[in-house]
Amino acid sequence: MRLSQFRQLLHATCSKKSNVEGRMLAWQIHDYGNLSQLKQSSVRIPVLKKPTEVLIKVKAASVNPIDIAMIRGYGAKVINILRIAKQMKTDLEFPLTLGRDFSGVIVEKGHQVPDRLELGDDVWGVVPVEQQGCHAQYVVVDNCFVNKKPLNLSHAEAASILYAGLTAWSSLWITGGLSYKSILPSISNKKILILGGSGGVGTLAIQIAKSWKLFVVTTCSADATELLKTLGANIVIDYKQNDADLKLENEGPYHIVLDCSNQKLDDIPHKKYSYDNYITLNSPLLRHVDDYGIVAGFAKNISSFLKSNVMQLKKSNKGCIKWGFFVPSSTGINMLQTLVENKQLIPVVEKIYSLEELPQAYQRVVDGHLRGKLVIEMNN
Repeated sequence: MRLSQFRQLLHATCSKKSNVEGRMLAWQIHDYGNLSQLKQSSVRIPVLKKPTEVLIKVKAASVNPIDIAMIRGYGAKVINILRIAKQMKTDLEFPLTLGRDFSGVIVEKGHQVPDRLELGDDVWGVVPVEQQGCHAQYVVVDNCFVNKKPLNLSHAEAASILYAGLTAWSSLWITGGLSYKSILPSISNKKILILGGSGGVGTLAIQIAKSWKLFVVTTCSADATELLKTLGANIVIDYKQNDADLKLENEGPYHIVLDCSNQKLDDIPHKKYSYDNYITLNSPLLRHVDDYGIVAGFAKNISSFLKSNVMQLKKSNKGCIKWGFFVPSSTGINMLQTLVENKQLIPVVEKIYSLEELPQAYQRVVDGHLRGKLVIEMNN
């Protein structure tokens, strides 16, 4: 039996209904490098390979810093290990479609997809980093990473939330220890500092923290101050002011500092304000593996983690430095869904681009100083 025939047979076995075929538009890279690697291609619509998967007609997707990093080859070695570990050996590294979160419509589902998801449902979801992404007109993803779209959000709004929201949620809920058992009266009104509150992760982290009744201090430039106050931040400090560091020190100590501003790890121990936990999204974990290989890279990660925290021990007012990550989690998606439906979390979208304008959106992320998220609307 030929490989193409085997795939068709597998598709028929996994799929409850097969009514989508043909080609789609997708933005892909064929090698690592810079934004010039992005090419719009006409490719085959992906097919279901597992009975738990769904095929989504993408209506909107967001652009995240991870997309830019992956173009440059960030995390390639670890991601390829994940492909092998999950028995995705037939998935080629290139061409690679980027894009991690989306909103769209289910057009096909596997036989083992539960009844909570039906054909024609408007949904939102995320794509794990080891899989082909959603900057395309269709995407296949396991149903555990997909929920029905909140009715109070448009497709563009829904597409802007989950990647950044899950990054903020996992950093606070998991890494920061604010798990379910910790949400007690004793945690209410504890101070959290969010550095870089006006970006995609920051705007959502502020709202998530406020829903947990934390006292939120955040930093941004002057033009974003009113936005962050509207989102619920208790104190907003312009980081460009000469006395910004003194203000941050006076507002402490903080239970958690969530760094969404890419501070250098070596600079963290020298901060003057006090905290119990400093969570940085600028983790060197994947970068070290890229640079030094798997074994040496993980050894370098352990060394870097210990070095940062040994320096902390010399400061009596400093806690532990931890690394925060995006975690594709059904628990996190459900929590974010509840917050959205209860109107405790609203999307902040800076601009919506067409599919043809996707490279412009990528360039805007490279330029930095975002006010919320950038969204791509599909023309299908």
